Amino acid sequence: MAFRKNRFWMTGILLILGLVLAAGCGEKQSEEKTAEMATEAILKAGAGKDVDVNIQEGKVEIKDKDSETEIAETSEWPSDMFSDVPRFTFGKIKHVSKSREEGGMQKFNVHMVDIEPEAITQYTDMLKEKGWEVDVTQMGGKGAMLNGQKKNMGINLPYNQETKDGVLIVFSTP
Repeated sequence: MAFRKNRFWMTGILLILGLVLAAGCGEKQSEEKTAEMATEAILKAGAGKDVDVNIQEGKVEIKDKDSETEIAETSEWPSDMFSDVPRFTFGKIKHVSKSREEGGMQKFNVHMVDIEPEAITQYTDMLKEKGWEVDVTQMGGKGAMLNGQKKNMGINLPYNQETKDGVLIVFSTP
């Protein structure tokens, strides 16, 4: 059930990003309002509950009674990131999504490009200094996967060395 719910939200989020990016320039208020209404209808039909979608230049917010999600095109590290997570400074941030779900789960996805070759090793060291237990799996020179745990928090960082991109996924459970 959780997988289905997450798959539904990810599909909805990708649809919303497509609508926002397709809106581009021009009559932004009208296009954003149309995208909001279409997205709300799609999400309501899929989830069976009311959602509120707010689209503003480069940012999408989705709220319902149990959760809220924000997706933003930004180059900034999330100001509300957990204090036990060191800032990843080995690439450029392209966009960030954040969510708070029913039961108190929080999640950050920091999408990055131009990641430096030694980033995984250096970031692993930074995490260990902050008390994280970290495992790294190398993928034959094509990338790596970092996995970590600290108390009720988890961290994953799949990294593609060929395209020099990755997503830092950080989550906490109550």
